[in-house]
Amino acid sequence: MGSTVPNWPPVSGEYLTGDPESHVAVVTLASELGKERLTKRCAISGTMKTENIGIEKVVANIVSNTNIRYLVVCGAEVHGHLAGDAIKAMHEHGIDDEGRINEANGAIPYITNIDSETIDIWRSQVEIIDLMNVEDLARIEEAIDNLAQKEEFEGEPILVSFGGGGQKTVSGVTVMSPELVSLEARIRSIESEVKDLGKIQKVMSGLYSGMFQGFVIGFVVTFILLILRRLI
Repeated sequence: MGSTVPNWPPVSGEYLTGDPESHVAVVTLASELGKERLTKRCAISGTMKTENIGIEKVVANIVSNTNIRYLVVCGAEVHGHLAGDAIKAMHEHGIDDEGRINEANGAIPYITNIDSETIDIWRSQVEIIDLMNVEDLARIEEAIDNLAQKEEFEGEPILVSFGGGGQKTVSGVTVMSPELVSLEARIRSIESEVKDLGKIQKVMSGLYSGMFQGFVIGFVVTFILLILRRLI
């Protein structure tokens, strides 16, 4: 029998639990897939919508159960947050000294409630099964059923203590709650659209300016040729 912390899973979230002795955990990113159906084949299944606190909760609930050896990442990616991209990047590249997930492309991919040592333990404990953008439950279930059995992860389960909500500052970097992250992502999206619109306006302005200049030059050249023909 594998090991878990008391009252596993310790961190609340949008998930359902199945058999705590199962070697599989499932995150469905932004997709609300059939948790009841999936938890028949795994220890825990739920959404993961942010590239900071969302990932921290997933990691905390995995390292607190050493039975879990696979993390299936499926469902639709979260626009702006790119939580799926971030958790895969963290599994492959870890985090830097400021808690930023290396090689992650999300809005604010910072880990503030879990130390790098625990992150490295999580990286060693689980193998990620990449089914991002797959929402077909039958295909996900088949992938789970085809996973090879693994022995329980060595070591004791780890209980992660989370700090308060809101925002924190780590080495001069402000790390926000999911709500503030969502607002930040929207602001960045609007700024990007405004910049793109400005670029289009500059191009159109240049085209119109070029067309007008071409018209004037053509008119002048034609006028001069007409005068020369008359003089000749």
